[in-house]
Amino acid sequence: MKIMQKILLAFVLSGCISCSGDEDPAMTALAVQGIRAAAFPGAIRLTWNRVEDHDFLYAEVSYYDYGTQQPVTKLCSRYTNSLYIDGLLNKYGKYRFTFTAYNVDKIPGQPIYIEQQCQKAASYYVDIAENPITLCVDQLTTNAQEPSEGPLKHLVDGNPDTFFQSFWDEYTYPELKPSGYHWVAFDFRREVTAFKFCYWNRKKGGSRPKSVNIYGSTDGRMWELLSQLDNLPNDPGSSYTSDLFLPNKPVSQVKFEMVKGTDAYQPYFSLAEIEFSEIVRELVDPEAK
Repeated sequence: MKIMQKILLAFVLSGCISCSGDEDPAMTALAVQGIRAAAFPGAIRLTWNRVEDHDFLYAEVSYYDYGTQQPVTKLCSRYTNSLYIDGLLNKYGKYRFTFTAYNVDKIPGQPIYIEQQCQKAASYYVDIAENPITLCVDQLTTNAQEPSEGPLKHLVDGNPDTFFQSFWDEYTYPELKPSGYHWVAFDFRREVTAFKFCYWNRKKGGSRPKSVNIYGSTDGRMWELLSQLDNLPNDPGSSYTSDLFLPNKPVSQVKFEMVKGTDAYQPYFSLAEIEFSEIVRELVDPEAK
């Protein structure tokens, strides 16, 4: 009787072991080898040996993003052996990366792990405000006012149907002919560290800017070239909005100098309106705790 009980018990146990084995997930012998992790500011570059097995399909790289508090999974094809992951932070310590190789039937292989901490992420600026700079005609100067039309005040009168015209009538006013490029300067009467501008071209006639130089100054005597703008929109009535200007030091005056216009043989130009804005920026340290 005892012998029969032992036989039955052995049979039951063998059945349980068999059932347990059937529930285990299938796994291949594939594995990612030679994993290396290099640290960069706010990023980690992962590299590994290429998997030469013809049965290999792709590698899955997973990790936990402490910033978003979400698990992240990235798939890498069989044709690559590197992955650059940014958006990381040094303050979170080491990140744990899990590599899993999959075969052509999408059956996983043995997971392999590596840990690495990134370098500190760089600080960056964000724009928090855009404040219009109010300009009156007594804050504008030019070396090339045309006496017969387009007074300087029209450049800041808020009316796109009026315009400023630089000097062209040298036959009537030869003594007023300027030397060099024609320009208009704007005195903000306060220093700014970042700015942008927008202008509108004259709707009819005139020579509209195609290429201009933008200068900055603190005293109106010494000028620093901030940028040369090319391929500007020059259809009648068109407008242009500049990128952000970040002078090496704060400026209180800006000069708009016309280099080339739609009339390639004339130095003069027309503009309907121009507006400037101060951009207020804030430095963000992503590693701050």
